[in-house]
Amino acid sequence: MVGGHQAVANTKRRRTDARSASALSAEALAPIQTKPLPGTALCMVLVGAAIALGGGGTVNPQTELILQVLTAIVLIPLFASPRWQKGLGHVPLAIRLLAGLVLVLPVLHLVPLPPSIWQGLPGREIERQSLALIGAENTWMPLSMAPARTFASLLAMICPVLLMMQVSRLSVRGRNWLCITIIGAGVVSLLLGALQLSHTAGWNWSPYSHISEGYLVGFQANRNAQADFLLYAMLALGVVVATRLSDGRHHALTWAVFLFLFISFLIGLLMTGSRTGIALILPTLATLGLMLWPTLQNRKAALLWLGGIFGVVITGAAAVSQLQSVQKVADRFFLTKEARWDLWSDTWFAIQQVWPYGSGIGTIVPMLEAAEQLDVVDTTRPVRAHNDWLEWYMEAGVPGLIVLGIIAILLCALAARGLMTSFRPNGNVGRRAQVLFGCGVMVICALHSVMDYPLRSMALAALTAMAVAFLPEPAAVQRSKSQNVGFP
Repeated sequence: MVGGHQAVANTKRRRTDARSASALSAEALAPIQTKPLPGTALCMVLVGAAIALGGGGTVNPQTELILQVLTAIVLIPLFASPRWQKGLGHVPLAIRLLAGLVLVLPVLHLVPLPPSIWQGLPGREIERQSLALIGAENTWMPLSMAPARTFASLLAMICPVLLMMQVSRLSVRGRNWLCITIIGAGVVSLLLGALQLSHTAGWNWSPYSHISEGYLVGFQANRNAQADFLLYAMLALGVVVATRLSDGRHHALTWAVFLFLFISFLIGLLMTGSRTGIALILPTLATLGLMLWPTLQNRKAALLWLGGIFGVVITGAAAVSQLQSVQKVADRFFLTKEARWDLWSDTWFAIQQVWPYGSGIGTIVPMLEAAEQLDVVDTTRPVRAHNDWLEWYMEAGVPGLIVLGIIAILLCALAARGLMTSFRPNGNVGRRAQVLFGCGVMVICALHSVMDYPLRSMALAALTAMAVAFLPEPAAVQRSKSQNVGFP
């Protein structure tokens, strides 16, 4: 009798698990088959605007100003009407903590300090002497040695933080819509890049006055930033395809579109000429493999197809290797002189002058100009350290390392929890792909920061913030009475 009751209980449990798995699959597929909810649509606008207007960097501040104003305008409906809250849940506590940690240092660096404190900070002697010439040495001054630059950096950091908070409120379907937005922007950036390389009608086809001339940069001003963006677009493509394949059916058209877009993004990546960006295709492919492998029905055939595609790519690369544009990219891997080494040396010297408190967020330009070695001075102006870890240490000092360590711990905890929950046997395939997207973006950003400065681009900072917001548990789907389960 007891065994009979146990059998009935097991049968009910299996039915419940089956219904749960069905609901999860429906939730995953919904972004492909339904329109985005109002809250999701606003986030899509923010992501699209960040990609189109946030890639100019320090030397192109005009579009960044437009993006900041546009972000404020887009967020107004969220506070003006409850209707626009549809599709949004609550901001997770971890995301709130991350937002506060990101903004705390630039805010503190702008707080005025009494003369007895700021005059005792390392590296402030020349500033004190200069103010003494006009009788203002007793003026209260902030920790930042360039307050205007720090304030500009704070404004630039607020937009990604706001986006991170809003994206964390989305459901699985809402987050997938953002991946579709990135893919669409990636395709447009390739078309724009083709015009840039061809100089059609004699224009450079870029919204910025200072760009990496002669390379495919799309909506970015920097070829390295464009390389990162295309890598992110590949990962976003993996999220959408994994979601599409999660119903267990054969999707020949889906695979065809995936291969076409992936190869297109890969060619665009090569045309950026970014050496580190091209090398980062390896962790990107590994992340894509983790996304798509669980969805494959015939894995042996998939390996054969993969081998054939690899052969076609190698053959095609050999065929076009003699093109002038391709040789230009290949020659960058054999450069004998690297200007980064001099910049790193100058940055390290500047760190020693302001240690342990730093010079203030956004102060890299005046600090590098003061620390630049005389034997490498030329007509160009150093604007970045080309190592974001080193630059952060110079600007934020030991407090910055402490804050960065806390942020890293929070991100690792979010990633570990997201991976453990999404890789369960009955886990949501779309949710799993989104967590892998977040982890992949963070790995790419961290590795490229050793040689460049991806987070100094508002576009890449916004996409990285979006990826971080993919790690916490998604909000529950909001449905009306007339909507079917998973398919509003």
